Amino acid sequence: MNINKSLMVVLFAGWFFSSAALACAQTTNLRIAFNGYGGTVPLFLGQDTGIFKKQNLQLEMIFIPGGSLSLQALIGKSLELLLTGGPPVVNAYLQGAKIKIIGGMTNLLPYTFVAVGGIRNPEQLKGKRIGISRFGSNTDYVVRLALNQFALGLNDVQIIQVGGSQARLLAMNSGAIQATVLSPEEALVAQKMGYGVLLDFIEKGIEFPHVNIVARDDYLEGHGAVVRAFMRAYVESVRYYKASRNDAVKKIMAVTKLPERQMAETVYDGSLRSTPDDGKPTLKGMEVVLDAAAKENPKAKAPTVQQLVDLRYFQ
Repeated sequence: MNINKSLMVVLFAGWFFSSAALACAQTTNLRIAFNGYGGTVPLFLGQDTGIFKKQNLQLEMIFIPGGSLSLQALIGKSLELLLTGGPPVVNAYLQGAKIKIIGGMTNLLPYTFVAVGGIRNPEQLKGKRIGISRFGSNTDYVVRLALNQFALGLNDVQIIQVGGSQARLLAMNSGAIQATVLSPEEALVAQKMGYGVLLDFIEKGIEFPHVNIVARDDYLEGHGAVVRAFMRAYVESVRYYKASRNDAVKKIMAVTKLPERQMAETVYDGSLRSTPDDGKPTLKGMEVVLDAAAKENPKAKAPTVQQLVDLRYFQ
C-alpha cells in the first residue's frame, strides 16, 4: 500500500512539474504597432530567423499611421507594445497617459525636407502649404525644427495634416501641398519625381527619439518577464541585422516594398548609425523634445526624462 502511495506521489509530481515546464514554454503573442517601417526591420528579421521564438515570443506586427492614433490603441489595451516617436509620447504623457519608453530603435533624426521644383530656397516657402502626418507627430516636430533652421515662423507657412508619407507625396504631386519631410528612401523617390531637397537632417546627425519601444505602466508591472525576454531578443536581432547586410537589405526591400535595391541600401546604411547596439533610447534626444514641448505647453516643464523612460528591462 505504501509503495502504491509513493508511486502515486512520484507520478503526480512528475505530471505537475512537466505541466509547469510546458506552461513556462508556451509562446506569448505580442501585438506591436508601428507608424512606419523605419527602424522596424530588425524585428521582422528576428522573427524570421527564430530569435524571438527562442524567447517563446511571437510578434504580431500592426501598421497604424500616426503616433497619436497608435497611442490611443496602446492606452486602450489593444496592443502590448508600440513603436513610435518621442513627441507623441510626450503629448500623451502630458494628457495623463501612464506609459514609458523602454527602448530606442532609431536615435537620430532621419528626415529630409523636400519641396516642389519651383521652390529653391527657404524664403520661397512663405505662404506655402507644408504637409505633415498629424499634429503632435514626429513629422510635425521636424517641420517646426526645419522652419527654425530656415529662420521662418509658423505664421509664414500653412502646416496641414495629410497622413502618411505616401499620402504626402501624392498631395505634393497634386499641388495640395508644396513641401514635406520624408525618410531617406522616400526622399530618393521624391528627387526622381523632380522635387528638391532644402534640408537634410541625416547629415547633421541630430539625436532624436524617432522610433521608441513604448509600453503601458500596468503591462510592464504585470508582465516584466515577457518584456525582458522581448528586449533580449530585440538586442540580439539588432546584432544580427548589423552583421548580415545582404539579409537585412533583402528584408528591407520585402517589408517596405521598395522597387530598387539602391533605396534599400540607403536605408540600411543610414540605420547602422541611428540604430543603437544596446537598444536603449536617446536621453539627450528626449531632453530636446521636452524642451521644445515646453515652449508651447507649460505642463511640459514639469516631467523629467527619467519619468518618461524605464530602462529596467535590459537586466
